[in-house]
Amino acid sequence: MRIFTNLLREHWRLFLFAIITLVLFATFNDAILEIWIRWGEERYSHAPIVFLLAIYLAWIKRHELNAENTHAWYGVGIVIFFGLVLIVGELSAIWTIVQYALVLLLFGFAVTILGAQIRKVIIPFLHILVVIPLPYMLDVMLSGKFQLMSSDLGVSIIRLLGMSVFQEGNIIDLGLYKLQVVEACSGLNYTYPLMTIGLMMGYMYKAPFFARFMLFASTIPISIVMNSFRIAVVALFVNHSGIKAAEGFMHYFEGWVIFIICICTLLIEVKIFNRLLGKRESLADSFDYLEAKSTTPSAQIAKVRINKMPIVVAFACILVTTLSTLTIHHRDEVIPPRATFDTYPLQIEDWVGRRHEFQNGENEMLKLKDYFLADYNRANTNVGVYLGYTESQRRGFVPHSPKACIPGGGWEISDTKLHRVDIDANKHFEVTRMVIAKGESKQLIYYWFHQRGRDLSNEFPMKFALLYDAIQLNRTDGAIVRFTTTIYKSEEDADRVLTEFIRLNYPKFQEFIPN
Repeated sequence: MRIFTNLLREHWRLFLFAIITLVLFATFNDAILEIWIRWGEERYSHAPIVFLLAIYLAWIKRHELNAENTHAWYGVGIVIFFGLVLIVGELSAIWTIVQYALVLLLFGFAVTILGAQIRKVIIPFLHILVVIPLPYMLDVMLSGKFQLMSSDLGVSIIRLLGMSVFQEGNIIDLGLYKLQVVEACSGLNYTYPLMTIGLMMGYMYKAPFFARFMLFASTIPISIVMNSFRIAVVALFVNHSGIKAAEGFMHYFEGWVIFIICICTLLIEVKIFNRLLGKRESLADSFDYLEAKSTTPSAQIAKVRINKMPIVVAFACILVTTLSTLTIHHRDEVIPPRATFDTYPLQIEDWVGRRHEFQNGENEMLKLKDYFLADYNRANTNVGVYLGYTESQRRGFVPHSPKACIPGGGWEISDTKLHRVDIDANKHFEVTRMVIAKGESKQLIYYWFHQRGRDLSNEFPMKFALLYDAIQLNRTDGAIVRFTTTIYKSEEDADRVLTEFIRLNYPKFQEFIPN
C-alpha cells in the first residue's frame, strides 16, 4: 500500500491524465467504437500498432520531463475550445468531429500538465491523430485522385517497358486483358502506413528539422510511384502469364514486396541526408530510439514547483463538458419514412426509362441505403439519372462528389461552374454544371445535394447544412442527384434538355427523398 501511495504521489499527473482519458473514452464510446470498426479496413489495419507505438514514444521521453509546467494556461484555452467542439460533435453525432475533438482535448489537458515541455511529446499525439480514420467523403475523394495518378504513372512505366497499352481513366487495356485500378489499388493502403512510419522515423532521426520533415513528406510521392510500379509489374505478369497473375497470392505478394521497398527507400534517404550533412553514422546510430536516462537529480526535481491551478481549471472544464453531453449522448436519430427507389417511375410523360445496377459494388463502397440508376430516352435524346440516398451521414457516409469519380472513367472535366435551374415561378436553385469529354464525345452533367428540403450546389454548403440539421432536426438523411446528357449540337441544347427533365422529375423527389 505504501508503494502505491508513493507512486501516486510521485506520478499523480500521469494517473490523473490516464483517468481522464478512460472516462472520456467510456463516455464517448460510440465514437471510439467507430474508430475500432474503421481500423478493420485494410488501409487502417496498421492503426492499432501505431497507437501502441505512440504510447511507447511518449513513455521513452518521461525522463526528459520535469515537474515544471510553464505556459500551462495555453492548455486551458485549448481544453475550453475543443470542449465546445466536442459538445457540437456530440449534438450532431458526427463521429469525426467527436474523435478529433477528444484527442485535441486530451492534448490541451497535457499542455496544462507539461506546459512548454509538450513539444517533447507532440509527435506521439500526431501519431494518434493520423490513425483516426478520415471522413468517408475525403477518403473516397483521395482514393479517386490516387487511383488516377497511379494509373497514369503505371501506364507510363508499362510503355517504358515496351508494352502497348491503352488507358481510359482507371481502365488499362493490354489488348487481350483489361486491368481496372480499383479503390484497393489506389495506393492509400501504402500511403497511410508509410506516412506513419515516416513520421516515426522523422521523430527519431537525429538530424536538423528540415531533413526530418523531408523524410516524412517524401512518403507520399514514394507510395504513389511505388504503387504505379506495382501496377506496371502486375500488367507485365498478366501480359505473360494471363489474368490469374493479377489475382490471389501473387497480387498480395507484390503488394508486400513493394511496401518493403518503400521502407528501404526511406532508409536510403537517411543515408543520403547523412552524406549531405557530413555525418558518418550508420543507419542504426542515426536514430534515437532508446530510452533517455534521467539527468536531473531527484533533489532538484523536488524543488520545482508545479502550477496546479491550470490543471484544476482544465479538469473542471472537462468535467462540465462531459456532464453537459450526458443528456444528449443517446439521442436517437430521426429516420423519416420514404418510398424506395424500386417504385420510381420509368415512364415520365414521353420519356421512357430503363433501370440498371452498379456492377462493381459501388453502392457498398459509398454506403448507400438506396439508389436509382437509369437511362431515359425520348426520340434520339438520352438522359442518365443517378439518385443516391443515405439515411444517416453521422458516421461519415456522405454522398461523395462526382468530381472524384468521373476522371476514373477516363473522362476529362473541361468546365465546371454553378448554374441556376428554375423549376417554376416560385422555385429555383443552383446546381454544379460540368462539361466532360472523352475523345470526340462530350457530356453535360448537373448535380446537386437534395438534403432535408435543401438543394445545395456543392459539397461545402452541404457539410455546413449537415452539421446544422444534425443539431437542430436530429436528421442527417439526404441524397445526391445527378443528371447527364450527351452534347450533340450545342451546350445550349443540352442545357434545355436537362432543365426540362429536371422540372419533370423534381416534384417526385419528396416521396423518395424526404424534405
